[in-house]
Amino acid sequence: MTCMLLFCTSEEAKPFISKVLDVKNEYGSPPTQVFYLVESRICPDTREGFKQSLQENETFSTDFIGASNEDCQQWALEKQFKVNFIEQDIIAIADARSAQDSTILIQNFPRSTGLEREPDENPGFGPLPREEDVWYDFRVDYRDAAEVYVDLGYGPLDTVLPTYFGRKEELTDEKGVFDVKRALRFVKGEEDVFAGMTSTS
Repeated sequence: MTCMLLFCTSEEAKPFISKVLDVKNEYGSPPTQVFYLVESRICPDTREGFKQSLQENETFSTDFIGASNEDCQQWALEKQFKVNFIEQDIIAIADARSAQDSTILIQNFPRSTGLEREPDENPGFGPLPREEDVWYDFRVDYRDAAEVYVDLGYGPLDTVLPTYFGRKEELTDEKGVFDVKRALRFVKGEEDVFAGMTSTS
């Protein structure tokens, strides 16, 4: 089983981390953990080296207080291929804002496949994501984190790509929070993700 790395970059967010770690992927039976809490800049050799839960008011230490998003991204890219239990190219960050509004940043790094991309992919959008080998941010309610994790890692690309990378701006509110519940309707086909779009070819 692989899990997504969770970084805490703010002291204010520390009391919030136990709630984030409680989020589970409900698609499995039984439900499974989503996160590994990153405490040290030295990557554990085994999955047991990462905490996956905290008791209420349990304290923890982390080397990433004050770290930038780029610091977390770089650490993940450097370490994720050295072990076989880290979910690759996706991380979560609890920052100072997390303590205020219960959101976290989920960041995804879509890799280039090396294949030529067709201009008529994703009608109305074209090839998605528009840039590869760069990080994309999604600020979400922490309770929706498992859905984003499943969609970006395992969802149907024909609806996930236009939803998360074609309609990202539309699905992001004035506070910068991505609407995961509506995104899920697009991903599941309950709403047509291509509605209102015209062909780019």
